[in-house]
Formats: sequence, structure tokens, C-alpha cells
Amino acid sequence: MHSDTSNDFQNSRRDGHGHAPRGLASSLADSDKGTQSSNTVPSTYIPDDSSRILRTGIDSLYLSFWGELAEDTSIRLNKLKELARSDLSARTSLAQIKFHEHLFEVAGNGRHPFAYVLTDAWYRVEVSKKDAKSAPLAHCRIASELLTTCGADWAVHDLCKVVSMIGALSDPPSVSRADLCVDFVTDYSIDQIQNSEWVTKARRFDSHIDERRFSGLSIAAGSPLSARLYNKTLEMKKNPRPYLEHLWREAGWDGVSDVWRLEFQLRRQALRDLSVVRYSDLADSLAGIWEYCTHKWLRHTLPLEADRNQSRWPLSPLWLLMQSAQWSGINEVQRVNSERSRGPSDRSLFVNGLSPLTSFMARDGYLDAGEASKAFMDAARQYHDGNASQTGVDFDDYVHAKVREKRKAYNTAKNAPLDEGIHPADKAVADEYRKRSDGDY
Repeated sequence: MHSDTSNDFQNSRRDGHGHAPRGLASSLADSDKGTQSSNTVPSTYIPDDSSRILRTGIDSLYLSFWGELAEDTSIRLNKLKELARSDLSARTSLAQIKFHEHLFEVAGNGRHPFAYVLTDAWYRVEVSKKDAKSAPLAHCRIASELLTTCGADWAVHDLCKVVSMIGALSDPPSVSRADLCVDFVTDYSIDQIQNSEWVTKARRFDSHIDERRFSGLSIAAGSPLSARLYNKTLEMKKNPRPYLEHLWREAGWDGVSDVWRLEFQLRRQALRDLSVVRYSDLADSLAGIWEYCTHKWLRHTLPLEADRNQSRWPLSPLWLLMQSAQWSGINEVQRVNSERSRGPSDRSLFVNGLSPLTSFMARDGYLDAGEASKAFMDAARQYHDGNASQTGVDFDDYVHAKVREKRKAYNTAKNAPLDEGIHPADKAVADEYRKRSDGDY
């Protein structure tokens, strides 16, 4: 069964004489020339000073890599997964593995159909067990911050180096999900939009409220192709993203106005319907995909009381702005440094992190932070050392164990065995090859 996405897209690619589709490459070529003239869409649209697009980009990207897991990597991952499930902190802190300058934390459980899950600040890499028949070697998610600050091309190139060290690749990466977004400012009353003003075959519309304010709208949520129109600055009050604010300011944001985002999420089925299989297909087709989404799949219009035919309703200024978004490529931002580690921010450390100290100061009557810090550490040492007979862990051991756990969780440093012996994963590989050489199989 063909999806509505496929039918609409194929119909949109036929010319007036009913000829066969020309392909997405032709759509992309047309889009580079500007939107074609019609009774509702001018060939060019210049927004007024109150409305402007701040950036276009790929916000989410999921890739699949086909190939075969390397033998020694399989042994290591099995052992590291076992370590991650241990009840002993000294062993769980060793559940780390490094590929191409990335130090990954290895989870104690997989996610079907993948046996292993590896995570750092840039990537989540789900890996199949060796000899898996129906699943790809790896399924990977690239962090939004990396896509924004370094560009998708750079991120995919780096990720390919990582996965090529996990196993032998048989094909270029394929795309299983991509979210394309446009960030913009406008004085258009988005909160006043009625569902009847949208022209689309989608049937599900969900409005969202945050802090008693209209925060956005989801269209066809959960479908192969869906859309979200939402207040990005309101969302970022709970989850700040300084890198985004920096890009917005460079594009002319005043730092006060609400920034809205229109985002289209395309899952595997929708991508295949648009002839996007490989990452290279996606990179070459961004303008064509955006044109399809904003011209064929979804439009916002100004209803005409005298005309019940929605196809003849004029487009709203908001949608003219959305259709004017330029997709000249995916590396429009200059690459900047992005941390591979997942360590806490300065705000988390020096605002939230001061809570125990200030509580101690308030409880015990301290006003000088320096004096209180020393007293706090002395009291903490006394507490842990005093309970060591029951817990089996004194102050130094407790702190050391916590640091090792967080080095693993933050991807900041690789932990060595406490006995300074061989790492259990290295030993597992050596033992496996020794058994084979001795003929134990």
C-alpha cells in the first residue's frame, strides 16, 4: 500500500501533460530557481522587517550502517555490557570503549533488535550482535547541537569513522529519520490560527499549552511525515541552548522577540517515498524536500468566505515566509568546537551545585563561603569515615568511586582497573584467542 505522502509526491512530479515523474533531482533544480508562479504564491517573497528567517537546518538525523561487527569488538562489547550490569562501582566504571577519539559509555542493556548501546555527547550508537541477519550493524543518532554547530556533512563524516572502527561497512549510511527546521521571528498571530485554515490531508491536530501560553501545534504526530510549529524560545526556558541563541543573534535576532520553529519530521517511509535512501540523497535534496512539505503536503491559508474551494485560498504571510526559506546546503554555519563529553554546564555546577554548601552554611550559621567550604569537607569526611564500619567505604573511597562513575557518564576520561591490572575487556579478547589457538573449540 502506498502512503498519501508517496501519492501526493508522485502527483506533484507530473507535468501538465501527464508525463512520468522527473525525479527529485529535477524538483531540486526547479526549487533553486525559486517557487514557480501561481495564483497564490509569488515567484519571490520578501518579508517585512517584523518577520525574518534566522536559520534553516537539520535538527535531528538518524542513520543506519550495514556491515559486520568485528570479532574483537564483539568480545569487548559483550564484556563491557557485563561490567555495566555489575553491582560493584569499581566494575561498572570500566564500561567504556573508545572509537576514533570518542570515549563511549557502554550501557548494561541493549534496545531490540540491537545488543549494545554506546553513548557520548555527540552520538548514540546502537550496535547489533555479530552475525545479526535482519538488523544493520549500527543505528545512530547525531546530537542536535553537533548538527547545528558543525553541520551535518562534517558530523556524518566523523560518525562514519567511528562506525568503521566498530565493524566492516558494506554500504554508505542510509537515513532512517531526518527533521528539517526553520527558525524565524514574526508578528503574525500564530496563536490565533484555526485548524480549518490549514490545507493538508493530515487529520490529527494537537495544540500545546506551556505556562498557560499557547506554545505550538503538532500536525499528524506519529505519522511517517509530521510537522510541528512551536515557540522555540519558550521551550528553551526549560532547556537553554546558548549555541542556538548565538546563531540567532548573528542572523539579526534582537534577543527579546519570540523565535518560532517550523519543523518537518520525515521517518523512513516518508523518506523512501521521496526517493531518499542514502545520506547523500538527503544532502542533495533538502530544497526539494522543503518545497514538497510546504507546497504540497501542508499550507496555511487565508479563508475566503465566498469560495469554499480551499485550493484557491491565498497563502497567509506566515506561509509565504516559510516557503521562502533557502536551502543552499547543509554547511551554512562555520564549524565551531563542540564538546564530546557530557559534563555538566557551569550553571549546573556553580548554581545548582552550590545548593548543598549553602544549605550547610544556613544550617550551621556560616556566612563566609571559604570558611564554610573547609568546614563542609571536614564534616563530610567525618561522616563517611564514621560510617565506614557499616558501609565498608570511607571518605576517600566514596569520592574516588563517584569520580570514576561520573568520568564514565560524562565521557571525560577512561577509567583503569583499581588493581592496575589488565582491563577485563582486553583480557576477554586475549582469553578468547588463546582458547582458539589451543584448540579448545
